[in-house]
Amino acid sequence: MGPNKLVLHEEYGNTASGRRPRSHSCNLEFTTSMSSHSNNKNFASESHEHQEQEVEPNHNNHKLSIPHCPQERNSNIIHQSTQEVLLTRNNTASIRCLRILTVLTLITATIIVASLTYSFTRSAELGRFESEYYDAVIKVQQAVAAGIQDKLNVAKTLSAIYTSRYGTLNLWPNATMPYQDFHDQAMGQLEIVNGIAISFNPIITNDTRAEFEAHATESAWMLGAEELVTRSCEDATGATCRIVEDGIFRQAPNPEGEGIIYIDDPGYSPTSRFPFVMVPVWQIYPTQINWRAVMFNLHSEINRQRALDDMLQYQVPAITALLHLVQHDEMNPSSILFYPVFDQLEGYATDWFRNVVGSISIVFSWDNILKQVLPSYIGGVIVVLETSILDEMPRQQWTYDVSGDVVTLMGEGDLHDPSFDEFEVQARTSTVQEGYNDDGEVSGFKDNLITYNMRIYPSVRFKKRYVSSKPFTMTLVVVCIFVLTSAIFLCYDYLLNHRQNSIMSFASKASRIVDNLFPRNVRDRLLRDVENLHSPNQENNVDEEHGASRHDEHPERKQIIKKLMSVMAGKKNNVSGDGRISSETSETALSHNTTPIADLFEETSIMFADIVGFTKWSSEHSPQDVFHLLEQLFFEFDKIAAKMNVFKLDRIGDCYIAVTGLPEERKDHCVVLCRFANECRSKMYDVIDQLKCELRGVEQLNMRFGIHSGPVIAGVLRGQKARFELFGDTMNTASRMESLSLPGRIQVSEETSKILIHAGREHWIKPRKTLIHAKGKGEIQTYWLQIDEYLSNS
Repeated sequence: MGPNKLVLHEEYGNTASGRRPRSHSCNLEFTTSMSSHSNNKNFASESHEHQEQEVEPNHNNHKLSIPHCPQERNSNIIHQSTQEVLLTRNNTASIRCLRILTVLTLITATIIVASLTYSFTRSAELGRFESEYYDAVIKVQQAVAAGIQDKLNVAKTLSAIYTSRYGTLNLWPNATMPYQDFHDQAMGQLEIVNGIAISFNPIITNDTRAEFEAHATESAWMLGAEELVTRSCEDATGATCRIVEDGIFRQAPNPEGEGIIYIDDPGYSPTSRFPFVMVPVWQIYPTQINWRAVMFNLHSEINRQRALDDMLQYQVPAITALLHLVQHDEMNPSSILFYPVFDQLEGYATDWFRNVVGSISIVFSWDNILKQVLPSYIGGVIVVLETSILDEMPRQQWTYDVSGDVVTLMGEGDLHDPSFDEFEVQARTSTVQEGYNDDGEVSGFKDNLITYNMRIYPSVRFKKRYVSSKPFTMTLVVVCIFVLTSAIFLCYDYLLNHRQNSIMSFASKASRIVDNLFPRNVRDRLLRDVENLHSPNQENNVDEEHGASRHDEHPERKQIIKKLMSVMAGKKNNVSGDGRISSETSETALSHNTTPIADLFEETSIMFADIVGFTKWSSEHSPQDVFHLLEQLFFEFDKIAAKMNVFKLDRIGDCYIAVTGLPEERKDHCVVLCRFANECRSKMYDVIDQLKCELRGVEQLNMRFGIHSGPVIAGVLRGQKARFELFGDTMNTASRMESLSLPGRIQVSEETSKILIHAGREHWIKPRKTLIHAKGKGEIQTYWLQIDEYLSNS
């Protein structure tokens, strides 16, 4: 006869009132290869007046079938739990380090590229700024030097005209050029130098004063201004308006009030190096607006006096300090260039020494020199004009803003921006070159002359034209690109990590499910079988029609999964030439597969536990309440099993099955399972106590437990919906122990009691008062497990 199969199902039992659902046992149906009908179940009674149920098998060998799980999930769970989960866990630290390194690399690259972008663009702008600035400085230097040189050339020309015309006549100082000739010469020369006025000023001493004043009175009509011949006011004293006939004069404070008055020059200037010399203005252009200056002694005014003394002493051109001219209502820094007029031309002198008999003066303002120097697009060049420091006079400083042809006087003093000090460029102006004495050494008189120094700086306005926000904008664009790239990377990394976590979460859950379906050693053997089926020829298959390698869309993984599914289904995979997998389902194909996965475990203990009264109670409650009870109760049992390393075989309805001694063998399998059953019974009461307010009638439920020890065959019977199963009489006997037990009691077989006694746990058990009848076994002695009673008594 073939082996029998034990299948759990709901069955009806015989009672006094007829057939009713059994509510307190796992119902067992035994089928054989020769008979498919069910035998009636007999019930025995005990002195405690509890109904005891017995299930009679037809044969001695039985198999317990476990509920099925979808085939598709088996392959995914096994593959994820053994490949992806393990691989992901091993690489987690490396991935985290790589992620941190990548982020740091992106940050470093962003900083470096942004810095280089800003540095290069800013350097280019600063380079252009400096280039344009120094070009502007050169233009200003050249313009100032050219302006002074032009004035020197004009004064020299006019001086030579006077000398050539009157030097041979020996009429000095009584030299007067006809008005028209002077007018034409002076007008042309003044336009060249862009000056304010130009004049001829004879050198007069007290010895020559009377003769000159007489000559001046006779020649007044030649000056071109009627006001110099006929008085233009009623003041006959000449204090407010003078004519040539009044003689040489100077200015003096008004003794009667504010302002100044004109007085006759005394012919003495005590502050001068030449105190008895007078230098009156004689011929001047333009005459119509400057006629009041005729006969005014220039040597009487302190600033003009210093320049005239230098000219007389060194016989070289000299320039005055900064003046506020009467022609300007507001201060507009101006100067006068004095050029000596000699009594003889150079090279025609009868002796080696020439005398200075007069001067050519050119009046100019410094802003006229700086005008039209720079192109119109250049603005904001700062020029600080300052005089040299001499013993008897302080340094004068005025600041200009030169922008194209517009020159703006910023004010007195050095008003440039100190932040541009590093760009300072100086341009010194002088009316003469170094002089040399007879020994060929530098005479040094140049240091005694008034000179001007120009310090040139850029301004913020000038810099803004060339140094813009473009570097910052470009840097910001680069940073944004890197930030966007980093954001995309982080987003991708987040999504990938989220997907990985999802896979890990699923794999973790799947791993627990797989552990319930297959013990770890069985699962590993299944995977090894798959690897054996995965031949080298199949690994290197290439879809030549589409040009796709085995790496495309992970075909290797797909084949492994399909083969695992085929192994579990009892099929053999054939790989065709085009890479497609076909299956054979015949017994012949199955015989060509790998060796069946099955093992004999000699020492095991099996526990059955069933809820008494569950069928009636579940029929009176909603499915949600039923599952809520089962989940709460069996969840606690699962926690105890995990803590005590007990293998949970399965749950069948309200029946809970657990085993020790497999998949890993252990000597204390019986002791551990008895402890497990005792703890489950205690936890059952706790759960019912917790749910009695939530689930009506749950306090009427109870559980009975049965334990038997012995050998079992365990393995995977491949075919449709394959799973891990146990076979043997030990399973049937354990089921009898549970079905013939009493509510709230744990019944163990005689085999189990012997193992407990051998382990020194004889105090845990108590013989049942009556023998029980088990079909196929007859009258047998069983025992009650009473660990709690022993502990309370001790």
